[in-house]
This record gives sequence, C-alpha cells and structure tokens, in this order.
Amino acid sequence: MRTSTMRVGAIATAVLTALLAAVAGPAQAADFKVTADKSQNLNIAGDTANITIEGLPTGQGVYLRLCAGTLAQVAKARPINCVGMAETVWVTTDQNALRQGAKLLAGPVALSLPANFVSGETKIDCTQLACGIHVRRDHLGGTTDFSLDRFIPVTFGAPKPAASIELVDGKIQVTVANYAGTKLTFVVGARKLVRAIATDKYVFSVPAPKGASVKVSVLLRGRAVANNVLKLG
Repeated sequence: MRTSTMRVGAIATAVLTALLAAVAGPAQAADFKVTADKSQNLNIAGDTANITIEGLPTGQGVYLRLCAGTLAQVAKARPINCVGMAETVWVTTDQNALRQGAKLLAGPVALSLPANFVSGETKIDCTQLACGIHVRRDHLGGTTDFSLDRFIPVTFGAPKPAASIELVDGKIQVTVANYAGTKLTFVVGARKLVRAIATDKYVFSVPAPKGASVKVSVLLRGRAVANNVLKLG
C-alpha cells in the first residue's frame, strides 16, 4: 500500500511540475547567454554592436535583429515590428543552415542597429519608442521554440542631463549627470557658486544655511535646469 501511495504521489508531483512550467511560460535554455558590447546612447545616424553568444546548442541557430518593444512586452509575446532581412543576422552551428545562407557562429557577431526602420507599413523611430535586440530560434528549429529567446533593450542619442537636490547630513548636496564640458551655477539661498563640470557625474556640496528652509537652484547659462526648496528644520 505504501509503495502504491508513493507512486501516486510521484505521478502527482510530476503532473504539478508540468502544469507550473506551462503557466510560467516557455522554458529558457539556462546556459545560453547573449550580451552586447554596447546598447545605450547609440549613434542616431545608425550604429553597430558586437553581440557575444555563449552556449548555443550544437546544431542550432538563431536570428538577431532590432525590434520595437520593451522587456515586459517581449515577455508576453515576440515583437512584430522588426528590421528587415537585410539587417537581420542568422548565425548557427548547423551544417544544413550554413548551406542555406546562415553564418557560422565563431566569435562576436556584428549587428547593424538603425535608429529608424520600416516594418511592413509601420515606421519605427527608436529615439521615440522603446527598442531592443531580439534573439530567437531560427525557422529550422520551429517557430514555437522559445528556449533561445533573449532581449537586450537599447537607447539612441546622447544621455539626457539630470540633476537632483537633497539635504544630506546637514549639507546641501546637488548631483548632476551628463553636464560635462559646461559651467553650472549653483544657487543656495542668496549664494551663487559657479563650477566647471569636467565629469559625467558631478557632486556639489556645501553646508546648509541656518533657517527653516532654503531654495536651491542649478543654472545653465542663466536658465534654471533644477529647483528645489529644502526644509532645514
């Protein structure tokens, strides 16, 4: 009786595992990894990234292409707005695929990344829409094999300047990003301090003045790029 019970329990566990896998979505190949040498602040005129693929199963191939979409969207369904075949790269370790025009995977893969492309009748501008490098199993492996699907988000254009103003341990601290090569004026109450910004990330800090609150501003060529009123008491 105990052996029979154990068998029933084992079968039930196997069924439950299969159901959970189905609910969780397509299985991913754990040892298959895709990385790009660059993916952020790409050249708007068009760029090229070197893609490193590790753990591609023997005798299989993948397509690499730029598509519109976010990680959340791609997790639900494969993207449909992608570059054409001219910008899609097909790499493989399968001899049959090589005879059909695929490239042998033998190192980093150069992938063209245009900021603008047309998918069918849809114009995609990756400076305005979320885009990314999409990797998927080739047609020889079947369109329902999602185990090799990967997605690397990309952005185009220079990084946007940013500034944060806060009170830290009794000091006014202003952190600015992507203002290298400019001069900024930091206004703390009635004080104005000019600083030449030489790095992509710069931290300006002065002791907080006395009082209940203080207005802090960051000026670029006389124009405010950040303002905040900090409570001191």
